[in-house]
Amino acid sequence: MTTFDGNFAAGEDHSLEESVGRAHRGEDRLILIRHGQTHANIARILDTALPGAPLTDQGIIQARRLGRVLLPSRERMTEIVTSHALRARQTGAGAVAGLHHLVGPGVRLRHEAGLHEVQAGEIEGRSDFDAHRRFMEIFHGWLHGDFGAKVPGGESADDVLARYLPVLRALVAEDSAFPLDDAHASTDGGRNIVVVSHGAAIRLIAQHLANIEGQFIFDNPLPNAARVELVRDVDAGDGDKAGSWKLARWGEKSNEPEAE
Repeated sequence: MTTFDGNFAAGEDHSLEESVGRAHRGEDRLILIRHGQTHANIARILDTALPGAPLTDQGIIQARRLGRVLLPSRERMTEIVTSHALRARQTGAGAVAGLHHLVGPGVRLRHEAGLHEVQAGEIEGRSDFDAHRRFMEIFHGWLHGDFGAKVPGGESADDVLARYLPVLRALVAEDSAFPLDDAHASTDGGRNIVVVSHGAAIRLIAQHLANIEGQFIFDNPLPNAARVELVRDVDAGDGDKAGSWKLARWGEKSNEPEAE
């Protein structure tokens, strides 16, 4: 079980300012980004059904700033993939626009089914304490092995993994099968696979892929536009294999040595 040994960055959350890590020789990097702030986030509404609430003005700013965050990964990235939720699509579009402003066009935007948020079922649209407590009790159980527990009228962890992991597997397989074009080519190898998704789903998927301690994940929610970075050897097999990735960053916490 992976435990996090990184340090907090000084001061406020720097998840929007700090750049992503670079994919090293023979290494894939999966960058899972939570969408920007929405009106439902501000009102603490459980908003999981598609298409969902749009970004706020602050969320749009967060999305555009992701362009600078992703800039170091540009040479090993051909696209940004998002869920079909409006907030994820807007965040991905903002990140692409930010990159285009900095370095010109080249990164595509793509939307895939299966990457949406954990479905809240009967408590969808609620903002009261009891609804949030019920959701978090079930989510806590998932992180500690009770994958079959289901949100009433919604999903279980098994349901989420069953729809989400095949998409990641396909994305990793695509990156392995198709070489980067000349504009993105690098002799160092390694890919940056960027996915814009949702807080609970990202945390569950990251635990599966990198075998992260459940209590760490529960105690460290991801702010809007924050990210999780996972790394693995390019020859590690299927991209959805449990424990085949290693945790490199969780929000503002880096698990990698500082560059000298």
